[in-house]
Amino acid sequence: MQDLKLSQDLKLSQNSKLSQNSKLSGDLKLSDVVTAPEWTPWGQPRRGAEGIETAFHHRLVLIRDAGGVARIAKPCEAFVGEGARVEWSPMLWALSGKRPGRGAGDLGRAQVIVGANDRLFTTLNWVCEQIFEDGALGASGLQRWVGALEARLAFCQVRGVVYRHLVVPDGHSICADALPGAPRLSENRPLRRILGAASPALREAIVYPLDALVDGRAQEETSLPHDVHATGWGAYLIYQALATSLPTIAPTSILTPDDLRVRSFLHAGDVARAAGLTARRITMHEAPPAPHKALVKGATYRTHQVDVLEGENPALPRLAMFRTSNATQLFPYLIRHFSRIAAVASTDVFYDLIESERPDVVVAEMPERYFASVRLSVDAADFGTPPQDQTDAFESRTGHALPLPGAIRPVQTPAP
Repeated sequence: MQDLKLSQDLKLSQNSKLSQNSKLSGDLKLSDVVTAPEWTPWGQPRRGAEGIETAFHHRLVLIRDAGGVARIAKPCEAFVGEGARVEWSPMLWALSGKRPGRGAGDLGRAQVIVGANDRLFTTLNWVCEQIFEDGALGASGLQRWVGALEARLAFCQVRGVVYRHLVVPDGHSICADALPGAPRLSENRPLRRILGAASPALREAIVYPLDALVDGRAQEETSLPHDVHATGWGAYLIYQALATSLPTIAPTSILTPDDLRVRSFLHAGDVARAAGLTARRITMHEAPPAPHKALVKGATYRTHQVDVLEGENPALPRLAMFRTSNATQLFPYLIRHFSRIAAVASTDVFYDLIESERPDVVVAEMPERYFASVRLSVDAADFGTPPQDQTDAFESRTGHALPLPGAIRPVQTPAP
């Protein structure tokens, strides 16, 4: 269908149109034009001065006066009078047919956006609202997130364990220029708010390699164009950022780009499958093989998959990792720096696993979109997905008994 340059007479509905002082920008397909009844407020409708009804939605405000005339403005411009300039940069995830999904199980064609160069994006976990808008993380969500992360850090510090919280940027952040409308990242997105409220020690413990992944695109793609995960080159840059932050890893032992192997193959892509699209040929950068053995090999990520890997050098530090599927590509890199990796597929931390494993390093990994993907209360702005860390639930949640195979057993004191 042909493209339509947005103009001042573009109708929002049959009986309302943008006010004549509106300044519109951006190209939008006719099939994507949304009518007023289809707008879903991000916040609850509010009544402003002089009976003006507003619906806050995706950094925009739809204002309708008593006569039924509508106009769109940024929230900061909503009540400055009829002479205000109105700009609309189309945010296509907000339009008809693009509905956010709670998680991977909700991924379907309606949750897929096609961007520049056929790059695919999803609306899962309210990811667009989180990273491009200002109100995604509520006050209680922020408090609970900071409290949980500070508690993890304190737990590890008193045991002499290094803690790192690895936040993997989503493709929306890395390739925002490829999204329709090229939205800018919000300076008030959940992670930035958490960093602002965190202690200096916690800020230092958070690893967020966004700049490396954006800059890395100058050499190779860092985010798969048809999948929610990083490319092999992107995974290497994530490993590099994490390894550089760890005092247990000597800088000279970190792999360089020249150490990587490169191969090309067809890759289905989880987003492409959901949209009913074909596989794509990708170039994959991989770590060279490192000798190790798998003592426990997880069957499926969806059931709190547990993996235990052991390297050849028992003198190296030990790692406990709480992770998502993003970390799968990191294992071949990390195993060369640790004598043992005990990893569980969970964004919650199991403190009983840490006590059992007695690691030197604990890494909790998660994608950025997991910070505020669930409404915590009826307040529409009170979003957040704080972890439900457990003190004694590893066995019941995973089905694996502690200690795990090969774990260091506590020293038994002989009875008198």
